[in-house]
Amino acid sequence: MVPDSSLPDVSLPDPSSWSRRRFLAALCGLGAGGTVAVGATAPTALPDALTDEATKHYPTPPEVAAHWEPTVTEAHARSVIERLADVAASAEALWPEVETDRHNTGAGGWLETAREELEDGNYNDALFDATYGLQFAAEELGFARARLDQTDVPALADRTLAVRDRIAAVRDALDPYNVDDPGVDLAWYHRIETETLRAENHAGWGDAAAAANGVDDDDGPPAGDLDAHAVGSLTADVHLAEVCASNAERYSQHLQDRLGDDPTPYAAHLERVADAFRTTLADRPSRDDVRARYGLDDADEHGPYEFAHAHLARSCFDAAIPVPWETDVDASMHATTTLALATAIVDWRAHDFAVDHLVVDQSTTGFDSGHVLAEKRRARSTYQDALGDSPPPFLAQQAGRAIEDLQVAKVGFADSYRDPIWKERLNAYLYALLGRAKLHHHPRLYQRIVDGP
Repeated sequence: MVPDSSLPDVSLPDPSSWSRRRFLAALCGLGAGGTVAVGATAPTALPDALTDEATKHYPTPPEVAAHWEPTVTEAHARSVIERLADVAASAEALWPEVETDRHNTGAGGWLETAREELEDGNYNDALFDATYGLQFAAEELGFARARLDQTDVPALADRTLAVRDRIAAVRDALDPYNVDDPGVDLAWYHRIETETLRAENHAGWGDAAAAANGVDDDDGPPAGDLDAHAVGSLTADVHLAEVCASNAERYSQHLQDRLGDDPTPYAAHLERVADAFRTTLADRPSRDDVRARYGLDDADEHGPYEFAHAHLARSCFDAAIPVPWETDVDASMHATTTLALATAIVDWRAHDFAVDHLVVDQSTTGFDSGHVLAEKRRARSTYQDALGDSPPPFLAQQAGRAIEDLQVAKVGFADSYRDPIWKERLNAYLYALLGRAKLHHHPRLYQRIVDGP
């Protein structure tokens, strides 16, 4: 990055004389490393009308998936596409007999999109599109079958219970978490665990179906209470649970195939790191504690100062998902547990960092969107220092939320202006500040995780 002191003075014309093309060209020059002074000078150097627009075009880090995605084979993606095609065709065949309007439209165009992605060799995208469309097509199929009294709830129960067995088998096979390259292999373990969590979440509907199949489970409603909409949701969940379980199995096999002959077991190391993180988090304040610290609950009015601190408290002290120290998430899922604990520490540290660097105080009445550009420029530099152009996959996953913060740090994100303009500007600034703050702390926590036994 070019230091601020080396930037030349730029004489700017009247903003009203700028065409959109000239303005965007200037922004492109900035994003390419040029020396246009937008966002690099004092926040008040340009009118807010210009800097508001500039926040939407300043370059942000790429999606995490641009750095790493698990390997999806053509056969893997094709199997889910074929499932979607079969489900959509079955629903289509039943609907002429159902005396009600369709609330979905089968695969909703996702089948065609998935096939196009498959043809282009984009197997990850094809898998995503097919899975996304499956939830709608399967729900419609289940609804239609229920209306026509063709639902086989015990069969759905059997499939759900089978998914749970598959999830347990995948998780058992992960131990002892052998790795060759922890920065890569831990990303695989995390993705495998994530797929089992997704499968488990979708398999939750199986409680109702299990009751109908004579399984002792009191968590769900009795099968007799399942209306057509509930059966539709249950059918969709069963299909999605099976797809997620299949993903986990395929990813697990791929990971085992890529490991060398002498990998290092990481399970015990990850457990020790997680315990150390829990010890650190024992002193973490609650969100209510933080709100009280800044007098947010006693304030009669909420100006920029109160808005900023409320945003920071909400963003940094919400529970991470999953929350290993507060829920019954399987502690044997070492990658997910350790990553969630690290994220909670980063959020806590990011809050303190953001408060120390906040440009808002109790005397602030409005907000200059030049601050947003200045903060995005600092965040971009921090991103390059922390992650660079080719970060280890596990670090990229760990920093995923920080990257998202930078991507939404735009005045009127998605051209939505629901709040007063000063709130829109301050909101964008806070996202950029938090993204930078998290990126500042992620590498150290990452290093503690990957520095093995």
